[in-house]
Amino acid sequence: MAPPEPAHAPDPAVEVITMTATTVTRTGPRADRAGTRAARRHFTRALILTGIWFWGFWAALVVGVPLAVDRWGGEMAGLTYDTAGNPARWVGFAVGIILTAAALRMHVAAGGTRRAFVDGATRAAAVVGVAYGVLTVVLVLAEEQLYAGLDRGWQGSATTVDLDSVGGVLVSVGAETLVLVTYLLAGVGVVTGYRRFGASRGTLLVVPLLVPCTLVDAATRTGVAGIPWRGGYDDVTTGALLGVGGSLVVAAATYLLIIRLLRSVPLRP
Repeated sequence: MAPPEPAHAPDPAVEVITMTATTVTRTGPRADRAGTRAARRHFTRALILTGIWFWGFWAALVVGVPLAVDRWGGEMAGLTYDTAGNPARWVGFAVGIILTAAALRMHVAAGGTRRAFVDGATRAAAVVGVAYGVLTVVLVLAEEQLYAGLDRGWQGSATTVDLDSVGGVLVSVGAETLVLVTYLLAGVGVVTGYRRFGASRGTLLVVPLLVPCTLVDAATRTGVAGIPWRGGYDDVTTGALLGVGGSLVVAAATYLLIIRLLRSVPLRP
């Protein structure tokens, strides 16, 4: 005889535990929080490890090239950190692609949700992005002093606003943080597109997924798309409203887009 039906539907806020012969799978708020923490740890570790290599190499390049030119001769107007389009943001983009391709299936198999994966990635980028932003400011200021010491022309900072005040530093750090969040989520979206739509249509989706990257560059006046507005905003208030505020809107929209795309992605082996 079939077991009686429950008197009422289970509360979705209550954790559900499903047991099989070999595994215990948890779902519910506790599982979501655990999945978010796990994803955050993975993304944080990846951003820190790749950041150590990137910032070490880029600092050596930014400092070493002017010294080499000064020692052996030559002319240069200034290398500045943004010459290659503020390249730290592409570290986030690459981490988003690589870690999603490598870890998403295992994350879901272990009981994590797709939303928890995106939440963890976003939180990791927000935290590590502050460190990236601080390092950006430090490298720009160090380069300015280096060129002044060598008595050579410097092409100037390419941060969101000038770094001649505490407010300018805070706005620039905040803008760089949101840039990293946006680029990392765009990287997650690239893998999502390929897994959801296949090789051909997934490749076509890559271009629209670069739109948030272009918009956040334009909002912060940094990166490749920000080159036409190089030099940033004229004052800190405008930079905070349009640079940080605009990039926050772009980052939030990107987050919602990736959540929607990832919701129905098949996780085939």
